[in-house]
Amino acid sequence: MPRRDFSAVRDKFARDSGLPFGRILSREYVLSVLESEGHQYRSRVFCPLVTLWGWLSQCLSQDKSLNETVSRILAHRVSTGLPACSASSSSYSDARSRFPESVMTRLSKEIGRKVHDSAEDSWKWRGREVFLADGTGFTMADTPENQLAYPQSPKSRPGVGFPITRAVALVSLATGAVIDIAFGRYKGKGQGELGLLGKVVGSLSRGNVLVADRYYPTFSTVVMLQRAGVDLVSIGHQAREVDFSAGQILGPKDHIVEWRKGTHQPAGMDRATFKALPDIVLVREFAIEIEGRWGNREQAIIVSTMVDPTIPQKELSDLYWRRWNCELDIRSIKCSLQMDVLRCKTPSMVRKEIYAHLLAYNLLRGTMVESAKRSDVQPRQLSVKGTMQAVESFTPAMMAVDGSDVLYNALLTTVSAHRVGNRPGRLEPRFKKRRPSWQIYMTKPRNKFRRRLASQAQASSL
Repeated sequence: MPRRDFSAVRDKFARDSGLPFGRILSREYVLSVLESEGHQYRSRVFCPLVTLWGWLSQCLSQDKSLNETVSRILAHRVSTGLPACSASSSSYSDARSRFPESVMTRLSKEIGRKVHDSAEDSWKWRGREVFLADGTGFTMADTPENQLAYPQSPKSRPGVGFPITRAVALVSLATGAVIDIAFGRYKGKGQGELGLLGKVVGSLSRGNVLVADRYYPTFSTVVMLQRAGVDLVSIGHQAREVDFSAGQILGPKDHIVEWRKGTHQPAGMDRATFKALPDIVLVREFAIEIEGRWGNREQAIIVSTMVDPTIPQKELSDLYWRRWNCELDIRSIKCSLQMDVLRCKTPSMVRKEIYAHLLAYNLLRGTMVESAKRSDVQPRQLSVKGTMQAVESFTPAMMAVDGSDVLYNALLTTVSAHRVGNRPGRLEPRFKKRRPSWQIYMTKPRNKFRRRLASQAQASSL
Protein backbone atom coordinates (compact mmCIF):
# COMPACT_ATOMS: atom_id res chain seq x y z
CA MET A 1 0.00 0.00 0.00
CA PRO A 2 1.68 3.28 -1.07
CA ARG A 3 1.91 6.04 1.48
CA ARG A 4 -0.69 8.82 1.15
CA ASP A 5 1.95 11.57 0.79
CA PHE A 6 3.76 9.63 -1.96
CA SER A 7 0.48 9.08 -3.82
CA ALA A 8 -0.29 12.78 -3.48
CA VAL A 9 3.04 13.68 -5.05
CA ARG A 10 2.40 11.33 -7.96
CA ASP A 11 -1.11 12.77 -8.40
CA LYS A 12 0.30 16.28 -8.32
CA PHE A 13 2.78 15.48 -11.08
CA ALA A 14 -0.03 13.80 -13.02
CA ARG A 15 -1.65 17.25 -13.23
CA ASP A 16 1.61 18.91 -14.17
CA SER A 17 0.30 20.54 -17.35
CA GLY A 18 -0.24 23.69 -15.33
CA LEU A 19 3.31 23.78 -13.95
CA PRO A 20 5.97 25.99 -15.61
CA PHE A 21 7.84 22.99 -17.07
CA GLY A 22 5.05 20.40 -16.93
CA ARG A 23 4.42 20.36 -20.67
CA ILE A 24 8.07 19.45 -21.31
CA LEU A 25 9.14 17.43 -18.25
CA SER A 26 6.05 15.35 -17.56
CA ARG A 27 5.61 12.85 -14.76
CA GLU A 28 5.17 9.96 -17.20
CA TYR A 29 8.38 10.84 -19.01
CA VAL A 30 10.46 11.03 -15.80
CA LEU A 31 9.06 7.74 -14.51
CA SER A 32 9.72 6.05 -17.87
CA VAL A 33 13.37 7.16 -17.79
CA LEU A 34 13.73 5.92 -14.20
CA GLU A 35 12.25 2.56 -15.19
CA SER A 36 14.35 2.17 -18.34
CA GLU A 37 17.51 2.91 -16.33
CA GLY A 38 16.51 0.20 -13.83
CA HIS A 39 16.26 2.53 -10.82
CA GLN A 40 14.25 1.03 -7.97
CA TYR A 41 12.96 3.30 -5.20
CA ARG A 42 10.68 3.16 -2.18
CA SER A 43 7.73 5.29 -1.12
CA ARG A 44 9.31 8.06 0.91
CA VAL A 45 9.17 11.83 1.31
CA PHE A 46 12.09 12.44 -1.01
CA CYS A 47 11.08 10.16 -3.84
CA PRO A 48 12.77 10.74 -7.23
CA LEU A 49 10.01 13.11 -8.38
CA VAL A 50 10.28 15.33 -5.29
CA THR A 51 14.08 15.15 -5.37
CA LEU A 52 14.14 16.20 -9.03
CA TRP A 53 11.67 19.05 -8.42
CA GLY A 54 13.71 20.26 -5.44
CA TRP A 55 16.97 20.00 -7.38
CA LEU A 56 15.59 22.05 -10.29
CA SER A 57 14.26 24.70 -7.94
CA GLN A 58 17.68 24.77 -6.26
CA CYS A 59 19.37 25.32 -9.65
CA LEU A 60 17.06 28.23 -10.47
CA SER A 61 17.22 29.82 -7.02
CA GLN A 62 19.68 32.54 -6.10
CA ASP A 63 20.19 30.72 -2.79
CA LYS A 64 21.83 27.40 -3.61
CA SER A 65 21.73 25.98 -0.08
CA LEU A 66 20.16 22.62 0.71
CA ASN A 67 18.30 24.11 3.68
CA GLU A 68 16.49 26.62 1.49
CA THR A 69 15.35 23.84 -0.86
CA VAL A 70 14.11 21.65 2.00
CA SER A 71 12.22 24.62 3.45
CA ARG A 72 10.50 25.12 0.10
CA ILE A 73 9.50 21.44 -0.04
CA LEU A 74 8.30 21.52 3.57
CA ALA A 75 6.16 24.62 2.91
CA HIS A 76 4.61 22.99 -0.15
CA ARG A 77 3.76 19.81 1.78
CA VAL A 78 2.05 21.70 4.57
CA SER A 79 0.13 23.93 2.15
CA THR A 80 -1.26 20.87 0.34
CA GLY A 81 -2.37 19.09 3.50
CA LEU A 82 0.53 16.64 3.80
CA PRO A 83 2.40 16.11 7.07
CA ALA A 84 5.48 18.26 7.53
CA CYS A 85 8.81 16.62 6.89
CA SER A 86 11.98 17.28 8.84
CA ALA A 87 13.66 20.65 8.25
CA SER A 88 17.05 18.93 8.24
CA SER A 89 18.71 18.72 4.83
CA SER A 90 20.30 15.30 5.45
CA SER A 91 17.46 13.30 3.88
CA TYR A 92 17.39 15.53 0.80
CA SER A 93 21.18 15.25 0.52
CA ASP A 94 20.95 11.44 0.69
CA ALA A 95 18.19 11.50 -1.94
CA ARG A 96 20.39 13.51 -4.31
CA SER A 97 23.16 10.95 -3.81
CA ARG A 98 20.74 8.12 -4.65
CA PHE A 99 19.44 9.85 -7.76
CA PRO A 100 21.09 8.00 -10.71
CA GLU A 101 23.65 9.94 -12.70
CA SER A 102 22.50 8.18 -15.88
CA VAL A 103 18.94 9.43 -15.35
CA MET A 104 20.05 13.04 -14.87
CA THR A 105 22.27 12.78 -17.94
CA ARG A 106 19.46 11.42 -20.12
CA LEU A 107 16.93 13.97 -18.88
CA SER A 108 19.18 16.94 -19.64
CA LYS A 109 20.22 15.75 -23.11
CA GLU A 110 16.83 14.45 -24.21
CA ILE A 111 15.02 17.58 -23.04
CA GLY A 112 17.61 19.69 -24.88
CA ARG A 113 16.99 17.69 -28.06
CA LYS A 114 13.22 17.94 -27.55
CA VAL A 115 13.41 21.72 -27.23
CA HIS A 116 15.60 21.94 -30.33
CA ASP A 117 13.21 19.74 -32.35
CA SER A 118 10.30 22.04 -31.43
CA ALA A 119 11.87 24.93 -33.37
CA GLU A 120 9.93 26.47 -36.25
CA ASP A 121 11.20 25.82 -39.77
CA SER A 122 11.61 29.58 -40.26
CA TRP A 123 14.24 29.61 -37.50
CA LYS A 124 16.58 27.37 -39.50
CA TRP A 125 19.38 28.54 -41.79
CA ARG A 126 18.61 27.70 -45.42
CA GLY A 127 16.42 24.89 -44.09
CA ARG A 128 19.34 23.36 -42.20
CA GLU A 129 19.81 22.87 -38.47
CA VAL A 130 22.74 24.85 -37.06
CA PHE A 131 24.63 24.11 -33.86
CA LEU A 132 27.25 26.12 -32.00
CA ALA A 133 30.27 24.62 -30.26
CA ASP A 134 32.48 26.23 -27.67
CA GLY A 135 34.61 25.29 -24.70
CA THR A 136 34.54 26.48 -21.12
CA GLY A 137 35.72 25.41 -17.69
CA PHE A 138 34.27 24.90 -14.22
CA THR A 139 35.95 24.91 -10.82
CA MET A 140 34.64 22.88 -7.92
CA ALA A 141 35.06 22.21 -4.21
CA ASP A 142 38.66 21.48 -3.20
CA THR A 143 38.31 17.92 -1.94
CA PRO A 144 40.72 14.97 -2.39
CA GLU A 145 38.14 13.11 -4.51
CA ASN A 146 37.65 16.05 -6.88
CA GLN A 147 41.38 16.72 -7.08
CA LEU A 148 42.00 13.10 -8.08
CA ALA A 149 39.38 13.10 -10.84
CA TYR A 150 39.83 16.70 -12.05
CA PRO A 151 43.25 17.99 -10.92
CA GLN A 152 43.84 21.70 -10.50
CA SER A 153 45.92 23.72 -12.91
CA PRO A 154 49.62 22.83 -12.65
CA LYS A 155 50.32 26.54 -12.29
CA SER A 156 48.52 26.60 -8.92
CA ARG A 157 50.30 25.54 -5.77
CA PRO A 158 48.94 22.53 -3.81
CA GLY A 159 46.35 23.54 -1.24
CA VAL A 160 45.71 26.91 -2.91
CA GLY A 161 44.11 26.04 -6.26
CA PHE A 162 40.81 24.33 -7.05
CA PRO A 163 39.92 21.25 -9.10
CA ILE A 164 38.93 22.25 -12.62
CA THR A 165 37.16 20.54 -15.49
CA ARG A 166 37.17 21.50 -19.15
CA ALA A 167 33.92 21.19 -21.13
CA VAL A 168 32.69 21.53 -24.71
CA ALA A 169 28.98 22.17 -25.29
CA LEU A 170 26.80 21.80 -28.37
CA VAL A 171 24.14 24.50 -28.44
CA SER A 172 21.17 24.85 -30.78
CA LEU A 173 21.39 28.14 -32.67
CA ALA A 174 17.62 28.33 -33.16
CA THR A 175 16.53 27.72 -29.56
CA GLY A 176 19.64 28.06 -27.38
CA ALA A 177 19.14 24.60 -25.85
CA VAL A 178 22.22 22.52 -24.96
CA ILE A 179 21.84 19.18 -26.74
CA ASP A 180 25.09 17.61 -25.54
CA ILE A 181 28.16 18.32 -23.45
CA ALA A 182 31.44 16.54 -22.78
CA PHE A 183 33.87 17.33 -20.01
CA GLY A 184 37.13 16.00 -18.74
CA ARG A 185 40.37 16.99 -17.06
CA TYR A 186 41.81 20.43 -17.58
CA LYS A 187 44.95 18.95 -19.13
CA GLY A 188 45.93 15.60 -20.63
CA LYS A 189 45.74 13.43 -23.72
CA GLY A 190 42.37 13.78 -25.43
CA GLN A 191 41.19 16.35 -22.87
CA GLY A 192 41.47 19.42 -25.11
CA GLU A 193 38.52 21.08 -26.82
CA LEU A 194 39.05 19.16 -30.08
CA GLY A 195 39.22 15.86 -28.20
CA LEU A 196 36.04 16.67 -26.30
CA LEU A 197 34.33 17.74 -29.55
CA GLY A 198 34.87 14.21 -30.83
CA LYS A 199 32.79 12.91 -27.90
CA VAL A 200 29.73 15.02 -28.81
CA VAL A 201 29.89 14.91 -32.61
CA GLY A 202 27.67 11.83 -32.48
CA SER A 203 24.80 14.10 -31.43
CA LEU A 204 24.97 15.82 -34.83
CA SER A 205 23.09 14.45 -37.83
CA ARG A 206 23.93 14.37 -41.50
CA GLY A 207 23.12 17.74 -43.05
CA ASN A 208 23.72 19.76 -39.86
CA VAL A 209 25.98 22.81 -39.76
CA LEU A 210 28.47 23.42 -36.96
CA VAL A 211 29.67 26.95 -36.20
CA ALA A 212 32.78 27.30 -34.04
CA ASP A 213 35.67 29.68 -33.35
CA ARG A 214 39.16 29.75 -34.86
CA TYR A 215 40.43 26.92 -32.65
CA TYR A 216 38.32 24.28 -34.44
CA PRO A 217 39.09 24.38 -38.24
CA THR A 218 41.96 21.89 -38.23
CA PHE A 219 42.49 19.25 -40.91
CA SER A 220 41.52 16.32 -38.65
CA THR A 221 38.44 18.12 -37.30
CA VAL A 222 37.20 18.94 -40.81
CA VAL A 223 37.65 15.29 -41.82
CA MET A 224 35.80 14.08 -38.71
CA LEU A 225 32.85 16.38 -39.42
CA GLN A 226 32.73 15.55 -43.13
CA ARG A 227 32.60 11.83 -42.33
CA ALA A 228 29.58 12.59 -40.15
CA GLY A 229 28.00 14.61 -42.96
CA VAL A 230 28.33 17.87 -41.02
CA ASP A 231 29.52 21.17 -42.51
CA LEU A 232 31.73 23.60 -40.60
CA VAL A 233 31.66 27.40 -40.64
CA SER A 234 34.46 29.06 -38.72
CA ILE A 235 37.15 31.69 -38.86
CA GLY A 236 40.68 30.91 -39.94
CA HIS A 237 43.43 30.45 -37.41
CA GLN A 238 45.94 33.30 -37.40
CA ALA A 239 48.84 30.85 -37.88
CA ARG A 240 47.46 29.44 -41.16
CA GLU A 241 48.70 31.29 -44.24
CA VAL A 242 46.15 31.91 -46.99
CA ASP A 243 47.15 32.30 -50.66
CA PHE A 244 44.16 33.58 -52.60
CA SER A 245 46.01 33.09 -55.91
CA ALA A 246 45.77 29.30 -55.50
CA GLY A 247 42.80 26.98 -55.97
CA GLN A 248 39.50 27.77 -57.70
CA ILE A 249 39.14 31.53 -57.59
CA LEU A 250 35.55 32.68 -57.02
CA GLY A 251 36.22 36.39 -56.66
CA PRO A 252 38.49 38.89 -54.93
CA LYS A 253 39.95 37.13 -51.89
CA ASP A 254 37.51 34.26 -52.31
CA HIS A 255 38.49 30.75 -53.40
CA ILE A 256 38.02 27.02 -52.98
CA VAL A 257 41.30 25.42 -52.00
CA GLU A 258 42.72 22.05 -51.04
CA TRP A 259 43.95 21.55 -47.51
CA ARG A 260 46.66 18.90 -47.35
CA LYS A 261 47.18 16.54 -44.43
CA GLY A 262 50.80 17.36 -43.80
CA THR A 263 53.28 15.27 -41.88
CA HIS A 264 52.67 16.44 -38.31
CA GLN A 265 50.58 14.01 -36.29
CA PRO A 266 48.12 15.85 -33.98
CA ALA A 267 48.54 15.37 -30.24
CA GLY A 268 46.18 12.76 -28.87
CA MET A 269 45.78 10.95 -32.22
CA ASP A 270 47.38 7.56 -32.73
CA ARG A 271 49.46 6.77 -35.79
CA ALA A 272 46.92 4.41 -37.39
CA THR A 273 44.14 6.99 -37.20
CA PHE A 274 46.41 9.65 -38.65
CA LYS A 275 47.40 7.45 -41.58
CA ALA A 276 43.72 6.69 -42.29
CA LEU A 277 42.96 10.39 -42.86
CA PRO A 278 42.53 11.42 -46.50
CA ASP A 279 45.34 13.38 -48.12
CA ILE A 280 43.24 16.45 -49.01
CA VAL A 281 39.96 18.16 -48.15
CA LEU A 282 38.21 20.99 -50.00
CA VAL A 283 37.31 24.18 -48.11
CA ARG A 284 36.18 27.63 -49.06
CA GLU A 285 38.08 30.64 -47.74
CA PHE A 286 37.25 34.29 -48.20
CA ALA A 287 38.33 37.50 -46.52
CA ILE A 288 36.09 40.07 -44.86
CA GLU A 289 36.87 43.32 -43.10
CA ILE A 290 35.86 43.78 -39.50
CA GLU A 291 36.17 46.62 -37.05
CA GLY A 292 38.83 45.96 -34.45
CA ARG A 293 38.50 46.64 -30.74
CA TRP A 294 40.23 50.01 -31.08
CA GLY A 295 38.28 51.16 -34.13
CA ASN A 296 40.83 50.05 -36.75
CA ARG A 297 39.92 47.87 -39.73
CA GLU A 298 41.13 44.26 -39.64
CA GLN A 299 40.90 41.34 -42.05
CA ALA A 300 39.34 38.04 -41.02
CA ILE A 301 39.26 34.80 -43.02
CA ILE A 302 35.99 32.87 -43.03
CA VAL A 303 36.47 29.12 -43.49
CA SER A 304 33.63 26.85 -44.62
CA THR A 305 33.40 23.27 -45.83
CA MET A 306 30.37 24.32 -47.90
CA VAL A 307 32.05 24.76 -51.28
CA ASP A 308 28.91 25.70 -53.16
CA PRO A 309 29.89 28.99 -54.88
CA THR A 310 26.26 30.10 -55.10
CA ILE A 311 26.11 30.70 -51.33
CA PRO A 312 26.83 34.43 -50.86
CA GLN A 313 29.73 35.47 -48.68
CA LYS A 314 27.45 37.60 -46.52
CA GLU A 315 25.25 34.65 -45.55
CA LEU A 316 28.26 32.62 -44.42
CA SER A 317 29.90 35.50 -42.59
CA ASP A 318 26.62 36.50 -40.91
CA LEU A 319 26.17 32.88 -39.83
CA TYR A 320 29.62 32.85 -38.27
CA TRP A 321 29.03 36.06 -36.34
CA ARG A 322 25.99 34.42 -34.75
CA ARG A 323 28.51 32.14 -33.03
CA TRP A 324 28.70 34.78 -30.31
CA ASN A 325 25.33 33.48 -29.09
CA CYS A 326 27.16 30.44 -27.75
CA GLU A 327 29.33 32.69 -25.58
CA LEU A 328 26.18 34.35 -24.24
CA ASP A 329 24.49 30.99 -23.60
CA ILE A 330 27.45 29.68 -21.61
CA ARG A 331 27.55 32.95 -19.68
CA SER A 332 23.84 32.56 -18.88
CA ILE A 333 24.45 29.05 -17.55
CA LYS A 334 27.48 30.02 -15.49
CA CYS A 335 26.33 33.44 -14.25
CA SER A 336 22.52 33.56 -14.27
CA LEU A 337 22.28 30.00 -12.91
CA GLN A 338 25.39 30.59 -10.74
CA MET A 339 27.13 27.50 -12.09
CA ASP A 340 30.58 29.04 -12.41
CA VAL A 341 31.62 27.41 -9.10
CA LEU A 342 30.39 23.86 -8.52
CA ARG A 343 29.60 22.99 -4.92
CA CYS A 344 29.50 19.19 -4.70
CA LYS A 345 32.36 17.33 -3.05
CA THR A 346 32.63 14.15 -5.13
CA PRO A 347 33.11 13.69 -8.90
CA SER A 348 29.85 11.78 -9.31
CA MET A 349 27.86 14.54 -7.59
CA VAL A 350 29.75 17.18 -9.58
CA ARG A 351 28.65 15.55 -12.82
CA LYS A 352 25.05 15.32 -11.59
CA GLU A 353 25.23 18.97 -10.56
CA ILE A 354 26.33 19.96 -14.06
CA TYR A 355 23.57 17.97 -15.74
CA ALA A 356 20.95 19.25 -13.27
CA HIS A 357 21.82 22.83 -14.19
CA LEU A 358 21.75 21.99 -17.90
CA LEU A 359 18.33 20.39 -17.44
CA ALA A 360 17.06 23.51 -15.67
CA TYR A 361 18.55 25.69 -18.41
CA ASN A 362 16.98 23.58 -21.20
CA LEU A 363 13.61 23.76 -19.45
CA LEU A 364 13.93 27.55 -19.37
CA ARG A 365 14.74 27.48 -23.08
CA GLY A 366 11.67 25.31 -23.70
CA THR A 367 9.48 27.86 -21.95
CA MET A 368 11.09 30.61 -24.04
CA VAL A 369 10.40 28.66 -27.26
CA GLU A 370 6.73 28.27 -26.36
CA SER A 371 6.47 31.96 -25.49
CA ALA A 372 8.26 32.95 -28.72
CA LYS A 373 5.83 30.93 -30.82
CA ARG A 374 2.84 32.63 -29.25
CA SER A 375 4.39 36.10 -29.56
CA ASP A 376 5.72 35.55 -33.11
CA VAL A 377 9.32 36.38 -32.17
CA GLN A 378 12.62 34.51 -32.16
CA PRO A 379 13.63 32.72 -28.91
CA ARG A 380 16.97 34.55 -29.12
CA GLN A 381 15.07 37.81 -28.63
CA LEU A 382 13.91 36.77 -25.14
CA SER A 383 15.88 37.09 -21.92
CA VAL A 384 17.07 34.03 -19.99
CA LYS A 385 17.29 36.04 -16.77
CA GLY A 386 13.79 37.43 -17.28
CA THR A 387 12.47 33.91 -17.86
CA MET A 388 14.14 32.71 -14.66
CA GLN A 389 12.52 35.50 -12.68
CA ALA A 390 9.10 34.80 -14.19
CA VAL A 391 9.31 31.05 -13.52
CA GLU A 392 10.43 31.58 -9.93
CA SER A 393 7.58 34.04 -9.34
CA PHE A 394 4.82 31.96 -10.95
CA THR A 395 5.79 28.52 -9.60
CA PRO A 396 4.25 28.84 -6.08
CA ALA A 397 0.90 29.94 -7.49
CA MET A 398 0.94 27.26 -10.19
CA MET A 399 1.75 24.58 -7.63
CA ALA A 400 -1.19 25.71 -5.48
CA VAL A 401 -3.70 25.88 -8.36
CA ASP A 402 -4.02 22.62 -10.28
CA GLY A 403 -3.76 22.86 -14.07
CA SER A 404 -4.50 26.55 -14.43
CA ASP A 405 -4.18 27.57 -18.10
CA VAL A 406 -4.77 31.17 -17.08
CA LEU A 407 -1.60 31.21 -14.98
CA TYR A 408 0.40 29.38 -17.66
CA ASN A 409 -0.69 31.84 -20.34
CA ALA A 410 0.20 34.73 -18.04
CA LEU A 411 3.63 33.18 -17.51
CA LEU A 412 4.29 32.99 -21.26
CA THR A 413 3.10 36.56 -21.70
CA THR A 414 5.48 37.69 -18.96
CA VAL A 415 8.37 35.81 -20.55
CA SER A 416 7.73 37.43 -23.94
CA ALA A 417 7.79 40.88 -22.32
CA HIS A 418 11.46 40.53 -21.35
CA ARG A 419 13.41 41.19 -24.56
CA VAL A 420 17.14 41.45 -25.08
CA GLY A 421 18.57 44.45 -26.87
CA ASN A 422 20.03 44.34 -30.36
CA ARG A 423 23.30 46.25 -30.03
CA PRO A 424 25.53 45.47 -33.04
CA GLY A 425 29.02 46.87 -32.80
CA ARG A 426 28.68 47.58 -29.08
CA LEU A 427 31.95 48.85 -27.65
CA GLU A 428 32.54 48.83 -23.91
CA PRO A 429 35.77 49.17 -21.90
CA ARG A 430 36.59 45.93 -20.12
CA PHE A 431 37.20 47.43 -16.71
CA LYS A 432 35.45 47.30 -13.34
CA LYS A 433 34.83 50.53 -11.48
CA ARG A 434 33.87 49.04 -8.09
CA ARG A 435 36.83 47.76 -6.07
CA PRO A 436 36.66 44.39 -4.31
CA SER A 437 35.80 44.69 -0.62
CA TRP A 438 38.20 41.88 0.34
CA GLN A 439 41.73 41.95 -1.01
CA ILE A 440 43.56 39.42 1.18
CA TYR A 441 43.87 36.14 -0.71
CA MET A 442 45.14 32.75 0.38
CA THR A 443 48.69 32.12 -0.78
CA LYS A 444 49.39 28.99 1.28
CA PRO A 445 47.29 25.98 2.32
CA ARG A 446 44.78 26.76 5.03
CA ASN A 447 46.28 24.30 7.54
CA LYS A 448 49.60 26.20 7.46
CA PHE A 449 47.84 29.47 8.28
CA ARG A 450 45.91 27.68 11.02
CA ARG A 451 49.12 26.41 12.64
CA ARG A 452 50.65 29.89 12.44
CA LEU A 453 47.60 31.43 14.14
CA ALA A 454 47.74 28.76 16.86
CA SER A 455 51.45 29.46 17.44
CA GLN A 456 50.81 33.18 17.63
CA ALA A 457 47.95 32.67 20.11
CA GLN A 458 50.09 30.39 22.27
CA ALA A 459 52.99 32.88 22.23
CA SER A 460 50.74 35.76 23.23
CA SER A 461 49.35 33.82 26.19
CA LEU A 462 52.80 33.28 27.70
